Amino acid sequence: PPTPPPISQIVKPKGIFSSSGASSASVTSNPQMRGVLVRAPWSSIEPSPGTFSFSAIDQQVTSAKNAGKSYSLAVLAGGPGSPAWLTDTFGVPYVTYLFRGETSYRLPLFWDTTVQDRLNQLAKALGNKYGNDASLKLVYVSQMTANGVEGHLQGVDMTTLKNAGYTDDKWVEAGKQTARNFANAFPTKALAFEVHEINGGSTVPSRIINDLWNDTSLGHRVGAAMWWISGKTTYQSSLIDVLKAYPGDIYGQIIGRSDETTRFQNNDYGTVFTQAKDIGLRYIEPWEYEFKTASNGAGGKWDAIFKDFNDWADKIQ
Repeated sequence: PPTPPPISQIVKPKGIFSSSGASSASVTSNPQMRGVLVRAPWSSIEPSPGTFSFSAIDQQVTSAKNAGKSYSLAVLAGGPGSPAWLTDTFGVPYVTYLFRGETSYRLPLFWDTTVQDRLNQLAKALGNKYGNDASLKLVYVSQMTANGVEGHLQGVDMTTLKNAGYTDDKWVEAGKQTARNFANAFPTKALAFEVHEINGGSTVPSRIINDLWNDTSLGHRVGAAMWWISGKTTYQSSLIDVLKAYPGDIYGQIIGRSDETTRFQNNDYGTVFTQAKDIGLRYIEPWEYEFKTASNGAGGKWDAIFKDFNDWADKIQ
């Protein structure tokens, strides 16, 4: 793989990005919002093996850039995002699981050699297309998980997965290998591996993110992500402790919209940003609702807190 440039030359994003809404002018016009997360399922990008179509990404990227904003990139694999040909044509092993009320999701096995190979080919295609785009600031590692970016297995029966061959070591190695492949495909970009508890605890995600951070060949480019920051410490508390102790970069997404008040500590959305500073997040994605006008959004209610976080994040080395 190409040798990544010195860490001093890697531009890592800081501050407030939107978790979606690249095509919404009311989102991209917010002065505190520095960029937007562009997402697309793997199935739309590679509709047949080796044939790539980037239109689902390009439309969002163009909108973001036309608004003068940066973007982050997340391609969903896992159950919702993986193309049907992965199991139907290549015959890779999978388990079925229940997710968001649907029972027919197929989860290809992360550690399977064909799955790893196809994820590597996906990463290379994405890197060839977007790796030199200066507006791209962060790349999330695609994962064979319940929603394809976040590192959780919600709805997956662990006994079924273990019967299919799951071990902690296999999962750790699969996650690390995919992250290395994405890092090699994007040698000048910052990357993030999203973590949730796996197999009932925080050991597996802790091993993955710390091993990646300590891998000298990656040049401290692969950080951790938490897409569930809420201000609360009762949810995945052991993983919060892992992240507090983690020496690397942490990227976040807020667990919900600010009007879903019960999701936040003391029903207060502002506690998210207190916790973000406490854990050491350098970057955070509120939902697009927060940037929209009062008729269908928060109407600027949090702009002062967003500005404060941007100012704080800019001081992080």
